[in-house]
Amino acid sequence: MKKALGVVAALALVVWVISWFRAERPVAVAAAQTWPAGLGTLDSVAGRYPPLSGNAPSAKLAVLGGALAKSDQLDGYVAREIARGDLTIGEPPVLPDVSAIRELLLREGIVWKRNGGISGVGNNETAERRGMQMTIARSLIASALMKAGKHDPGAWDDLHAVWNLARSLEPQQEMMAQTAALSMLRMINAIGWKMPLPAPAWFAELQQRDVVPRLLEAFQYQAAAYWKSGAQFFPTKWLADSIERDRRIAEGLFRETRCDVHAPMNDLGTDLSSVWRRAFRYRAEREATANAIRIRTGRTIETISRCSDGRWMSDGATLRFSRDIATARQDWAMPLVLRAGR
Repeated sequence: MKKALGVVAALALVVWVISWFRAERPVAVAAAQTWPAGLGTLDSVAGRYPPLSGNAPSAKLAVLGGALAKSDQLDGYVAREIARGDLTIGEPPVLPDVSAIRELLLREGIVWKRNGGISGVGNNETAERRGMQMTIARSLIASALMKAGKHDPGAWDDLHAVWNLARSLEPQQEMMAQTAALSMLRMINAIGWKMPLPAPAWFAELQQRDVVPRLLEAFQYQAAAYWKSGAQFFPTKWLADSIERDRRIAEGLFRETRCDVHAPMNDLGTDLSSVWRRAFRYRAEREATANAIRIRTGRTIETISRCSDGRWMSDGATLRFSRDIATARQDWAMPLVLRAGR
Protein backbone atom coordinates (compact mmCIF):
# COMPACT_ATOMS: atom_id res chain seq x y z
CA MET A 1 0.00 0.00 0.00
CA LYS A 2 2.81 2.40 0.91
CA LYS A 3 4.58 1.52 -2.33
CA ALA A 4 1.43 2.29 -4.34
CA LEU A 5 0.98 5.59 -2.56
CA GLY A 6 4.61 6.43 -3.32
CA VAL A 7 4.09 5.76 -7.03
CA VAL A 8 0.97 7.94 -7.05
CA ALA A 9 2.85 10.73 -5.28
CA ALA A 10 5.73 10.51 -7.73
CA LEU A 11 3.37 10.69 -10.70
CA ALA A 12 1.62 13.65 -9.17
CA LEU A 13 4.97 15.37 -8.72
CA VAL A 14 5.85 14.76 -12.38
CA VAL A 15 2.51 16.15 -13.52
CA TRP A 16 3.01 19.20 -11.29
CA VAL A 17 6.52 19.82 -12.63
CA ILE A 18 5.31 19.51 -16.22
CA SER A 19 2.41 21.88 -15.57
CA TRP A 20 4.83 24.33 -13.95
CA PHE A 21 6.96 24.50 -17.08
CA ARG A 22 4.12 24.48 -19.61
CA ALA A 23 3.66 27.86 -21.23
CA GLU A 24 1.06 27.47 -23.93
CA ARG A 25 0.14 31.14 -24.19
CA PRO A 26 3.72 32.50 -24.57
CA VAL A 27 4.37 29.87 -27.27
CA ALA A 28 1.18 30.84 -29.10
CA VAL A 29 2.06 34.55 -28.89
CA ALA A 30 5.59 33.92 -30.23
CA ALA A 31 4.24 31.82 -33.11
CA ALA A 32 1.73 34.53 -34.04
CA GLN A 33 4.42 37.13 -34.72
CA THR A 34 5.01 38.06 -38.35
CA TRP A 35 8.33 37.15 -39.92
CA PRO A 36 10.13 39.54 -42.30
CA ALA A 37 10.17 39.46 -46.11
CA GLY A 38 6.42 38.87 -46.24
CA LEU A 39 6.74 35.38 -44.76
CA GLY A 40 3.83 35.76 -42.37
CA THR A 41 3.38 33.78 -39.16
CA LEU A 42 4.51 30.25 -38.40
CA ASP A 43 0.94 29.07 -38.81
CA SER A 44 1.02 30.17 -42.47
CA VAL A 45 4.09 28.10 -43.37
CA ALA A 46 2.33 24.80 -44.07
CA GLY A 47 0.13 26.40 -46.73
CA ARG A 48 3.18 27.34 -48.82
CA TYR A 49 4.13 23.71 -49.32
CA PRO A 50 1.45 21.48 -50.85
CA PRO A 51 2.64 17.95 -51.67
CA LEU A 52 4.60 17.38 -54.86
CA SER A 53 5.05 14.08 -56.65
CA GLY A 54 8.49 13.43 -58.06
CA ASN A 55 8.45 13.07 -61.83
CA ALA A 56 10.06 10.45 -64.05
CA PRO A 57 13.14 12.58 -64.93
CA SER A 58 13.95 13.00 -61.23
CA ALA A 59 13.74 9.25 -60.73
CA LYS A 60 16.04 8.69 -63.70
CA LEU A 61 18.46 11.32 -62.44
CA ALA A 62 18.52 9.64 -59.03
CA VAL A 63 19.54 6.37 -60.69
CA LEU A 64 22.25 8.03 -62.79
CA GLY A 65 23.51 10.03 -59.83
CA GLY A 66 23.46 7.02 -57.55
CA ALA A 67 25.82 5.25 -59.94
CA LEU A 68 28.45 7.98 -59.52
CA ALA A 69 31.07 7.05 -56.98
CA LYS A 70 32.13 9.77 -54.57
CA SER A 71 35.74 10.67 -55.35
CA ASP A 72 38.08 12.49 -52.98
CA GLN A 73 40.37 13.19 -55.94
CA LEU A 74 37.57 14.83 -57.90
CA ASP A 75 36.41 16.82 -54.88
CA GLY A 76 39.96 17.96 -54.18
CA TYR A 77 40.40 19.04 -57.78
CA VAL A 78 37.22 21.14 -57.72
CA ALA A 79 38.13 22.70 -54.37
CA ARG A 80 41.63 23.64 -55.58
CA GLU A 81 40.36 25.20 -58.81
CA ILE A 82 37.70 27.21 -56.99
CA ALA A 83 40.37 28.56 -54.64
CA ARG A 84 42.77 29.40 -57.49
CA GLY A 85 42.72 33.15 -58.11
CA ASP A 86 43.97 33.16 -61.68
CA LEU A 87 42.88 31.88 -65.07
CA THR A 88 45.08 28.80 -64.98
CA ILE A 89 43.18 25.51 -64.78
CA GLY A 90 45.06 22.49 -63.51
CA GLU A 91 45.07 18.99 -64.93
CA PRO A 92 42.06 17.00 -63.71
CA PRO A 93 42.07 13.47 -62.33
CA VAL A 94 40.23 10.74 -64.18
CA LEU A 95 36.64 11.97 -64.36
CA PRO A 96 33.39 10.01 -64.67
CA ASP A 97 31.27 10.20 -67.79
CA VAL A 98 28.47 12.65 -66.97
CA SER A 99 27.12 13.04 -70.51
CA ALA A 100 23.83 11.25 -69.79
CA ILE A 101 23.31 13.31 -66.63
CA ARG A 102 24.13 16.55 -68.42
CA GLU A 103 21.76 15.83 -71.30
CA LEU A 104 18.95 14.87 -68.92
CA LEU A 105 19.32 18.08 -66.91
CA LEU A 106 19.45 20.20 -70.05
CA ARG A 107 16.50 18.47 -71.68
CA GLU A 108 14.04 17.67 -68.87
CA GLY A 109 12.47 19.58 -66.00
CA ILE A 110 13.31 17.90 -62.72
CA VAL A 111 10.63 17.75 -60.02
CA TRP A 112 11.60 16.20 -56.70
CA LYS A 113 9.08 14.68 -54.32
CA ARG A 114 7.95 17.01 -51.53
CA ASN A 115 5.93 16.02 -48.50
CA GLY A 116 3.18 18.55 -47.95
CA GLY A 117 2.78 20.88 -45.02
CA ILE A 118 5.23 20.72 -42.14
CA SER A 119 6.77 17.26 -42.14
CA GLY A 120 9.91 17.62 -40.05
CA VAL A 121 13.36 19.00 -40.71
CA GLY A 122 15.17 16.11 -42.34
CA ASN A 123 15.50 12.34 -42.47
CA ASN A 124 17.84 9.75 -43.93
CA GLU A 125 16.09 9.83 -47.32
CA THR A 126 16.53 13.59 -47.59
CA ALA A 127 20.18 13.40 -46.53
CA GLU A 128 20.96 10.61 -49.02
CA ARG A 129 19.26 12.51 -51.84
CA ARG A 130 21.24 15.63 -50.99
CA GLY A 131 24.48 13.64 -51.09
CA MET A 132 23.59 12.26 -54.52
CA GLN A 133 22.72 15.72 -55.82
CA MET A 134 25.98 17.20 -54.58
CA THR A 135 27.98 14.37 -56.15
CA ILE A 136 26.28 15.11 -59.48
CA ALA A 137 27.01 18.83 -59.15
CA ARG A 138 30.70 18.37 -58.32
CA SER A 139 31.16 15.88 -61.16
CA LEU A 140 29.66 18.35 -63.64
CA ILE A 141 31.77 21.20 -62.25
CA ALA A 142 34.90 19.07 -62.71
CA SER A 143 33.84 18.30 -66.29
CA ALA A 144 33.35 22.02 -66.98
CA LEU A 145 36.82 22.78 -65.64
CA MET A 146 38.40 20.10 -67.79
CA LYS A 147 36.70 21.47 -70.91
CA ALA A 148 37.54 25.09 -70.06
CA GLY A 149 41.18 24.08 -69.73
CA LYS A 150 40.95 23.01 -73.37
CA HIS A 151 39.07 26.21 -74.36
CA ASP A 152 35.99 24.14 -75.15
CA PRO A 153 32.78 26.27 -75.03
CA GLY A 154 30.91 23.08 -74.12
CA ALA A 155 32.08 23.75 -70.57
CA TRP A 156 29.09 26.07 -70.24
CA ASP A 157 26.71 23.17 -70.88
CA ASP A 158 28.03 21.39 -67.79
CA LEU A 159 27.52 24.53 -65.71
CA HIS A 160 24.06 25.05 -67.19
CA ALA A 161 23.15 21.52 -66.07
CA VAL A 162 24.23 22.35 -62.51
CA TRP A 163 22.19 25.56 -62.66
CA ASN A 164 19.11 23.54 -63.66
CA LEU A 165 19.80 21.10 -60.83
CA ALA A 166 20.05 23.95 -58.31
CA ARG A 167 16.80 25.48 -59.57
CA SER A 168 15.04 22.11 -59.17
CA LEU A 169 15.69 22.40 -55.43
CA GLU A 170 13.95 25.77 -55.03
CA PRO A 171 10.49 24.26 -54.28
CA GLN A 172 11.94 22.18 -51.45
CA GLN A 173 11.17 23.61 -48.02
CA GLU A 174 14.02 22.16 -45.99
CA MET A 175 17.24 24.00 -45.16
CA MET A 176 19.17 20.91 -46.25
CA ALA A 177 17.96 21.37 -49.82
CA GLN A 178 18.49 25.13 -49.87
CA THR A 179 22.08 24.85 -48.60
CA ALA A 180 22.72 22.35 -51.39
CA ALA A 181 21.40 24.87 -53.92
CA LEU A 182 23.59 27.57 -52.37
CA SER A 183 26.67 25.35 -52.71
CA MET A 184 25.87 24.61 -56.34
CA LEU A 185 25.38 28.26 -57.28
CA ARG A 186 28.60 29.27 -55.55
CA MET A 187 30.56 26.60 -57.43
CA ILE A 188 29.15 27.71 -60.79
CA ASN A 189 29.92 31.34 -60.05
CA ALA A 190 33.37 30.56 -58.65
CA ILE A 191 34.60 29.08 -61.92
CA GLY A 192 32.32 30.96 -64.32
CA TRP A 193 34.85 33.75 -64.78
CA LYS A 194 37.38 31.19 -66.11
CA MET A 195 35.08 29.77 -68.79
CA PRO A 196 35.48 30.47 -72.51
CA LEU A 197 33.87 33.76 -73.52
CA PRO A 198 31.27 34.97 -74.20
CA ALA A 199 29.14 33.90 -71.24
CA PRO A 200 25.66 32.60 -72.19
CA ALA A 201 22.50 34.52 -71.31
CA TRP A 202 21.44 32.14 -68.53
CA PHE A 203 24.60 33.00 -66.57
CA ALA A 204 23.38 36.58 -66.13
CA GLU A 205 20.19 35.20 -64.61
CA LEU A 206 22.21 33.12 -62.16
CA GLN A 207 24.26 36.13 -61.12
CA GLN A 208 21.13 38.12 -60.37
CA ARG A 209 19.68 35.38 -58.15
CA ASP A 210 20.05 36.16 -54.45
CA VAL A 211 19.90 33.07 -52.23
CA VAL A 212 19.09 34.85 -48.96
CA PRO A 213 15.27 35.01 -49.46
CA ARG A 214 14.99 31.24 -50.06
CA LEU A 215 17.22 30.55 -47.07
CA LEU A 216 15.01 32.75 -44.90
CA GLU A 217 11.98 30.75 -46.03
CA ALA A 218 13.74 27.51 -45.10
CA PHE A 219 14.77 29.04 -41.76
CA GLN A 220 11.16 29.90 -41.00
CA TYR A 221 10.09 26.39 -42.04
CA GLN A 222 12.62 24.95 -39.60
CA ALA A 223 11.27 27.13 -36.77
CA ALA A 224 7.70 26.15 -37.70
CA ALA A 225 8.56 22.45 -37.56
CA TYR A 226 9.98 22.75 -34.04
CA TRP A 227 7.07 24.96 -32.97
CA LYS A 228 4.52 22.45 -34.26
CA SER A 229 6.02 19.47 -32.43
CA GLY A 230 6.89 21.45 -29.28
CA ALA A 231 3.51 23.15 -28.96
CA GLN A 232 1.77 19.80 -29.31
CA PHE A 233 3.79 17.84 -26.78
CA PHE A 234 5.51 20.24 -24.38
CA PRO A 235 5.12 24.00 -24.90
CA THR A 236 7.60 25.79 -22.66
CA LYS A 237 8.87 29.29 -22.05
CA TRP A 238 12.17 28.15 -23.59
CA LEU A 239 10.34 27.21 -26.80
CA ALA A 240 8.59 30.58 -26.89
CA ASP A 241 11.86 32.45 -26.33
CA SER A 242 13.63 30.36 -29.00
CA ILE A 243 10.93 31.00 -31.60
CA GLU A 244 11.16 34.73 -30.92
CA ARG A 245 14.98 34.67 -31.00
CA ASP A 246 15.00 32.97 -34.40
CA ARG A 247 12.44 35.43 -35.76
CA ARG A 248 14.62 38.33 -34.63
CA ILE A 249 17.65 36.72 -36.27
CA ALA A 250 15.64 36.59 -39.50
CA GLU A 251 14.69 40.26 -39.11
CA GLY A 252 18.33 41.24 -38.71
CA LEU A 253 19.38 39.18 -41.73
CA PHE A 254 16.60 40.64 -43.86
CA ARG A 255 17.90 44.16 -43.15
CA GLU A 256 21.59 43.25 -43.45
CA THR A 257 23.57 45.14 -46.09
CA ARG A 258 27.06 43.96 -45.29
CA CYS A 259 28.70 40.92 -46.88
CA ASP A 260 30.94 40.14 -43.91
CA VAL A 261 28.22 38.82 -41.61
CA HIS A 262 28.41 37.09 -38.23
CA ALA A 263 24.84 36.06 -37.47
CA PRO A 264 23.94 34.83 -33.97
CA MET A 265 23.45 31.12 -33.48
CA ASN A 266 19.81 30.07 -33.75
CA ASP A 267 18.19 28.18 -30.87
CA LEU A 268 16.10 25.70 -32.88
CA GLY A 269 17.79 23.05 -35.00
CA THR A 270 21.29 22.90 -36.42
CA ASP A 271 23.48 25.99 -36.01
CA LEU A 272 23.08 28.03 -39.22
CA SER A 273 25.56 30.82 -38.48
CA SER A 274 28.06 29.46 -41.03
CA VAL A 275 25.28 29.20 -43.64
CA TRP A 276 24.48 32.90 -43.31
CA ARG A 277 28.18 33.72 -43.53
CA ARG A 278 28.46 31.88 -46.84
CA ALA A 279 25.20 33.28 -48.20
CA PHE A 280 26.17 36.92 -47.62
CA ARG A 281 29.75 36.37 -48.81
CA TYR A 282 28.24 34.97 -52.01
CA ARG A 283 26.91 38.45 -52.80
CA ALA A 284 30.51 39.65 -53.04
CA GLU A 285 31.53 36.51 -54.94
CA ARG A 286 28.94 37.19 -57.65
CA GLU A 287 30.31 40.70 -58.06
CA ALA A 288 33.86 39.31 -58.24
CA THR A 289 32.93 37.05 -61.14
CA ALA A 290 31.02 39.79 -62.98
CA ASN A 291 33.96 42.19 -62.65
CA ALA A 292 36.51 39.55 -63.66
CA ILE A 293 34.55 38.94 -66.87
CA ARG A 294 34.52 42.70 -67.47
CA ILE A 295 38.32 42.76 -67.18
CA ARG A 296 38.65 39.81 -69.55
CA THR A 297 36.50 41.57 -72.14
CA GLY A 298 38.32 44.90 -71.82
CA ARG A 299 35.57 46.73 -69.97
CA THR A 300 35.72 48.91 -66.86
CA ILE A 301 34.80 47.24 -63.59
CA GLU A 302 31.94 48.28 -61.33
CA THR A 303 33.66 49.71 -58.25
CA ILE A 304 30.44 50.15 -56.25
CA SER A 305 29.38 47.05 -54.37
CA ARG A 306 26.05 45.89 -53.02
CA CYS A 307 28.05 45.16 -49.88
CA SER A 308 27.96 48.24 -47.65
CA ASP A 309 31.25 47.19 -46.06
CA GLY A 310 33.45 47.20 -49.16
CA ARG A 311 34.12 48.21 -52.77
CA TRP A 312 36.03 46.89 -55.79
CA MET A 313 39.40 47.99 -57.12
CA SER A 314 41.45 46.97 -60.15
CA ASP A 315 44.75 47.90 -61.79
CA GLY A 316 43.52 46.53 -65.11
CA ALA A 317 44.76 43.01 -64.44
CA THR A 318 44.10 42.18 -60.79
CA LEU A 319 40.69 42.61 -59.23
CA ARG A 320 40.48 43.12 -55.48
CA PHE A 321 37.75 43.63 -52.89
CA SER A 322 38.64 46.32 -50.39
CA ARG A 323 38.51 43.94 -47.45
CA ASP A 324 38.87 40.27 -46.73
CA ILE A 325 35.78 38.25 -45.88
CA ALA A 326 36.96 35.19 -44.04
CA THR A 327 34.97 31.98 -44.12
CA ALA A 328 35.09 28.53 -42.54
CA ARG A 329 38.19 26.44 -43.20
CA GLN A 330 36.21 23.67 -44.89
CA ASP A 331 34.30 26.10 -47.12
CA TRP A 332 34.90 25.91 -50.88
CA ALA A 333 35.14 29.67 -51.34
CA MET A 334 36.49 31.60 -54.29
CA PRO A 335 39.07 34.28 -53.44
CA LEU A 336 38.10 37.94 -53.60
CA VAL A 337 41.41 38.80 -55.25
CA LEU A 338 41.44 37.60 -58.87
CA ARG A 339 44.13 37.93 -61.53
CA ALA A 340 41.77 38.22 -64.48
CA GLY A 341 44.04 40.04 -66.93
CA ARG A 342 46.53 38.33 -69.18
